[in-house]
Amino acid sequence: MLTSVDHTMAVVRDESFGPIIGIQKVKNDADAVALMNDTEYGLNAAIYTQDQKRARALLRDIDARLVYWNCCDRVSPRLPWSDVGHAGIGLTLSTYGI
Repeated sequence: MLTSVDHTMAVVRDESFGPIIGIQKVKNDADAVALMNDTEYGLNAAIYTQDQKRARALLRDIDARLVYWNCCDRVSPRLPWSDVGHAGIGLTLSTYGI
């Protein structure tokens, strides 16, 4: 986990497949959504909050193929992964990916 990162750093801007996450402070929910959508990737995104109503509102505005509340990368045989932007090609996982 890397703290005190900002949106100019590669750990925040680039797609990462390692056990790494950058934690960035934001001004408010609108700022968080704007920063999350400011990417050429969009495979998945996650919101961590105890407030389900707030999570649903934020997740509706995020431009990612898969969105999660209080978890990330939950794999399901019924849920294919597909890309948004430069995050992959076509479908993977599930019967649709096969």
